[in-house]
Amino acid sequence: MNDEEVIWRKLLIDGDGIGDDRRLNILLKTYLKWCNTKYTDPLESQKAMEKMLVHLNLCEHAMKKSQAVSRMNVEEMLMYDNMSSEIDHNITNTKTEIDRAKEELKKAKTIRRNRMEYDVLAKLIIQHPPRTETAKRLDDLKDELQALKMTKNEINQKLDKRRKQLHVLMSALNDLTDSLDDNDSMSEDMSYETFDDEDLDILTRKDDVEEPMSD
Repeated sequence: MNDEEVIWRKLLIDGDGIGDDRRLNILLKTYLKWCNTKYTDPLESQKAMEKMLVHLNLCEHAMKKSQAVSRMNVEEMLMYDNMSSEIDHNITNTKTEIDRAKEELKKAKTIRRNRMEYDVLAKLIIQHPPRTETAKRLDDLKDELQALKMTKNEINQKLDKRRKQLHVLMSALNDLTDSLDDNDSMSEDMSYETFDDEDLDILTRKDDVEEPMSD
């Protein structure tokens, strides 16, 4: 209900309004009537005065009630303001705690990640031998490699020596083979030179006769 509706409602109800306004208007009219009336009977004047006192008490009671309500409204407004301030303060504290919790969560995640990385590195370190053992193993491998190189050089020298000896032997064998071939050729020529054609013919016939006999 807006202000215009309230005013129209007050004007429509007997022209005196409603509630406290009505009481004040009635009290004012009664007082004016009492002032303008010349009472011949003091009793009627007393009754009119008592009636005005009743309305005055009602108006006073309504005023005290309105003051109490107003004071209560002010107190409630103060209470609501305090509650609002407290709520705002709690909201601010809650936001601060949330931010702090986020930072702590972030730190916790960082610590957890670092711990996981540390565990992985620790496992890798455990899997690998210490530096001293690695250095000793490396020295042993170097010594072993040097020994293998020396052995390889010795084997290569022996192979070169055997290769040279084999080459000399093959050369001598080839020379011997050539010499034997030459001697065989000379022997064959000399054997055939001691026989003439007649002797060769006799030998051939002899061979032919011996073959059937053997059969």
